[in-house]
Amino acid sequence: MEQSKNKIFFLIFLVLFEFAVYLSNDMILPALTAVVQDFKAPEGLIPLSLGIFLVGSLSIQLIVGPFSDRFGRRPTMFFGGVVVLIGNILGAIAPNMFLFFIARILQGMGPCFIGVAGYACVHELYKEKEAIHVISWMASVALLAPMMGPILGSFIMLFAGWRTIFITTFILCFIGLIGLWFCMPETLNKSKARQINFKDIIINYIEIIKVKRFLYGSLSYGFLFGALMIWISSSPLILMDMMGLNATEFSLVQIPIFMSFILGTFILRYLTNLLPIEKCMFIGLIICLLGFLILICTTFLNPTSILLLIISIAIFDFGYGILAAPLNRIVLDSTHHSKGIASALFYFISFAIGSTTCALYGFIYNGKIFSFTFFISMTMLISFALLLKMRREKSE
Repeated sequence: MEQSKNKIFFLIFLVLFEFAVYLSNDMILPALTAVVQDFKAPEGLIPLSLGIFLVGSLSIQLIVGPFSDRFGRRPTMFFGGVVVLIGNILGAIAPNMFLFFIARILQGMGPCFIGVAGYACVHELYKEKEAIHVISWMASVALLAPMMGPILGSFIMLFAGWRTIFITTFILCFIGLIGLWFCMPETLNKSKARQINFKDIIINYIEIIKVKRFLYGSLSYGFLFGALMIWISSSPLILMDMMGLNATEFSLVQIPIFMSFILGTFILRYLTNLLPIEKCMFIGLIICLLGFLILICTTFLNPTSILLLIISIAIFDFGYGILAAPLNRIVLDSTHHSKGIASALFYFISFAIGSTTCALYGFIYNGKIFSFTFFISMTMLISFALLLKMRREKSE
């Protein structure tokens, strides 16, 4: 009974910390125009803010996995938590755009530690279907951040400057980290702890990447994640600059988009009781593709319609909520290597593709909805093709 209670509190504080980390990215979105104005920087740097955030995770992703497998999930998680806290402090006092981006990189390291140490701990605590249910629940709560973040950021901007946003996320991260200190279990068996040997690390990563099912699944997830990141990073430009919404309106129209993701995670819980995990995954992918078919039609028939744009992205997020957790589990189970190192490589690939797609979109963005639709549709088609390839690998 006591162990079950500790598990629940561990999940609560892990979700709180994850929520705070993602909130640090999304709360700043409506304030980015004020940031570049304060630093007298070009507006073209606005889409790079999310890309820089992802670079933080990308920079140490492959190191954190072996670190977690050597020293344990708890030390890895707390080290990452301290890094995030430092990032929030630096953001609050940054005197220029360069240090602002450094702060964003440190904040961006948070998802790396959460994905490698936190989620590896969840996978080791629970069996397959239980882990999928838990992770989908965690994701649904954590994804409240993109929905609530812009609203909270806009609210703070009414009464205080953008630096207060960093102070707010520092407080939330600190509370989550203190809770984890008392409730997070150590799931790494000491007998399975591995010495850090860079030669062995490279060999292990090469062995994992040679597993085609892992490779195709990770790439597919990466492009799907990239599509989501393109929307999040470019939504201020599309909704505020292109379609004329103010900061409050921008925040409000995001609500149905992220509520649809939460609905998708709830539907997933019922689907996994009725269907195999892989079928649940493909149902989610088909719904994602339906959303972007509607987006394509909207772009050509009524490109100024905010309603149709929001509906199409909401349908995608609904499908993503069904698809993400099963695909995550299928990919990690495709290799016999430890969850720590497999998670590190999986999230490295995801963040690498996500940050790259955001950067590439910044180059092709021309101030019109057509460039957004074209680029995001390409990422979806690539993701779908890779997922089909992964499925064929299973039957070989």
